[in-house]
Amino acid sequence: LPGVRDWFARYPFACLEQKTSKSIGLRDGKLWHGVAAQIPTYLDADGLASYFPPREGDGARGSDILTAYLLAATHEAASLNPAFALSDEVRAPMERGLTAFVEGRIQRNFWSPQKDLDVRKLAAIEALSRYGKAQGRMLGSLTIAPNQWPTSAVIDWLSILKRVPDVPQREQRLAEATQILKSRLSWQGTKVTFSTEQSDYWWWLMTNGDVNTARLMLAVMDDPAWKDDMGRLANGFIARQQRGAWHTTTANLWGGLALEKFSAKFEAT
Repeated sequence: LPGVRDWFARYPFACLEQKTSKSIGLRDGKLWHGVAAQIPTYLDADGLASYFPPREGDGARGSDILTAYLLAATHEAASLNPAFALSDEVRAPMERGLTAFVEGRIQRNFWSPQKDLDVRKLAAIEALSRYGKAQGRMLGSLTIAPNQWPTSAVIDWLSILKRVPDVPQREQRLAEATQILKSRLSWQGTKVTFSTEQSDYWWWLMTNGDVNTARLMLAVMDDPAWKDDMGRLANGFIARQQRGAWHTTTANLWGGLALEKFSAKFEAT
């Protein structure tokens, strides 16, 4: 993906999300190790990561959504190259912070254009599920209504159902989530979009149609129910690029990981 590499190489900004996305997006181990070493200085007292290092007197202002992104993205990258894993020492306080957030023991109230607590909790549980730290009871504080959720949340829900065995009515809910996601896919020539694309643009949670397509590919890569869709999804995702890249740091990180995994699985022979 030379267009994505060039996009990241030129990218000038440097909050924690951007530095993480750039170093992993470029597969630059040296750059990533420098970022990973700094992460503890970005964590608030509860273990949640901030976009910029917290200053004295800032209070607890770490972001649950950024913390979930760091855990999820590094986990996905490490499955391709273990050099991009977070160390246990760095990861542990972030996991504790997200667990406390999901269980309601700590709160983070940020301005948002619409109510987003359930969607944020799903992102947190999905990140925790990657490390075996999620349990079905964590969903008790959520209203389970996948038809009403943005696509990013339905993808999180599908991934949680795949990894957390003690969710009630798990098989039935897996089938429902799969059906919802398939019904939202829409094709414009070779380009894949979602019928809900406009309402899916939750920019304040770092998600959009590009991110959703990449994360959907990663979530269903090994799922027999999606096997016949994967080639078309990959083509349709590439058709979303403009000048060889997608629009945002998060889209280019997830997109690079999705196509690298796709290539390893389906283009190996």
